[in-house]
Amino acid sequence: MKIQRWCLMIAVLGQAACSLPQGGRQGMVIHDFKYPWSENPPPRTSFEAAIYGDRWHFTFDAEDQDIVTSPVWTGESTLDDEDRVEIFFARDPELGRYFCIEIDSLGRVHDYEAKFYRQSESGWQCNGLVTSAERTSAGYRVKGAIPLDTLSNLLGRPVGAGTVVDLGVFRAEFRGRDKSSHGGANDNWISWQLPRTKAPDFHVPSAFKRVKL
Repeated sequence: MKIQRWCLMIAVLGQAACSLPQGGRQGMVIHDFKYPWSENPPPRTSFEAAIYGDRWHFTFDAEDQDIVTSPVWTGESTLDDEDRVEIFFARDPELGRYFCIEIDSLGRVHDYEAKFYRQSESGWQCNGLVTSAERTSAGYRVKGAIPLDTLSNLLGRPVGAGTVVDLGVFRAEFRGRDKSSHGGANDNWISWQLPRTKAPDFHVPSAFKRVKL
């Protein structure tokens, strides 16, 4: 059984575990998220990340006036029908092996390992990952931290400040409580990259971008 790692009460793990610390190396700040498959204007999304100590810390801020979440947890697949933010790490540009972390507006996690094309292993767990979430006046905020040792193991090489990685940063944005409509619209999917696909799909090499942590 997978152990759940979210911290709805940040005090449980200590604020430094989930918050983006002051004084960390600013690895990236992303504001230009888009609907790759829709011409509609997307709700605002921002992503910030920094290395501090032995962890890579990240924060999402999502504008959302209709937060879709499930009050009942039935396992990690609960997130499939929820609003969420997503981070994917690829070991290689061809996605021979990549790792997916999805987090909902309550800080709950669905993580899995995969290889191209969409061959996933849901039993995988991102060791040492901690997350938290809170509602904001504009929507919700998700924070998390991953040990650098974990990232090094995943990517098969040492990871630290300045390491180049293939990264995907995404968001699923649903509306209403009708689950049959979730995921089927072109404006359900938000990304900072423009994947070269006709239909929404983040599980392709063109959805990733090479960046420095």
